[in-house]
Amino acid sequence: MIVRFFGWDQPKNIESNLENVKNRDILAVKHSWGGVYLAKVLLVDQDIENEDSVGSALRKATDEDFKKICKNKTQETKILTDIKKKVRKADLAMKIFETKLSIDEKCLVVAFIAEGRVDFRNIVRELSSQYQKTVRFQQIGSRDEARQVGGYGICGREFCCRKFPGSLKSITTEMARCQMVSHRGTERISGACGRLMCCLGFEANQYQDLLKELPKKGDKIEVNGEKGEVLDLNPIVQEAKIKMSDNRIINDVGPRNGRRNEVIQPRRFSRCSAG
Repeated sequence: MIVRFFGWDQPKNIESNLENVKNRDILAVKHSWGGVYLAKVLLVDQDIENEDSVGSALRKATDEDFKKICKNKTQETKILTDIKKKVRKADLAMKIFETKLSIDEKCLVVAFIAEGRVDFRNIVRELSSQYQKTVRFQQIGSRDEARQVGGYGICGREFCCRKFPGSLKSITTEMARCQMVSHRGTERISGACGRLMCCLGFEANQYQDLLKELPKKGDKIEVNGEKGEVLDLNPIVQEAKIKMSDNRIINDVGPRNGRRNEVIQPRRFSRCSAG
């Protein structure tokens, strides 16, 4: 069974022997971190491949469980403020995002954001002694924070990380490059979280397939016995802009054969325009 414990968390596998459980049900789950937390069911009859279970379902969430969650909110807010003060005093390069108490109040999870590794062991020991609880610091990314907070992108739609409940896909610069948008600069192709926009991953595979039938920018090719250089590509319409030796610009070329910068014979001939 696949569930999500926290808004910033990735989906996790759990074990369950409960009956009549449906997608979107809320379960009380004994977490391997310690303590009992509420989790929302994403998929009942499936598991995430190659990932171990992180807990076992105890019951469907009861009214008493929800009352305890609401009661814990006040304490979580006070603890959050306290931890932020300790982090500032210790001058640690980390942003405390959220604190979550388990239903039984035995465990405290602290979600934080940091660019690199942070030594927070002294704060963990101090908090454990002060609050008499198991304390776990969990590092999350800025995209996880955006998923939790929510909002709308420049497209006017809800954040992809918020709208789609699955695991967040890694977005790479290669995805932007193959879609011919990397030249716009990272500011224009980054989301509110400061990372590359999730939507760059939606069509990356299709663009990569289309580019297989085209030469690369900078390739030296031959058209009608004349040599030219590929200036630009349009994978959607399968066209390449080629500068010939006499400075003419030719559009439309077929698949490349052979190695990069090798003179090749295109599949199709092209329309010409003065340039």
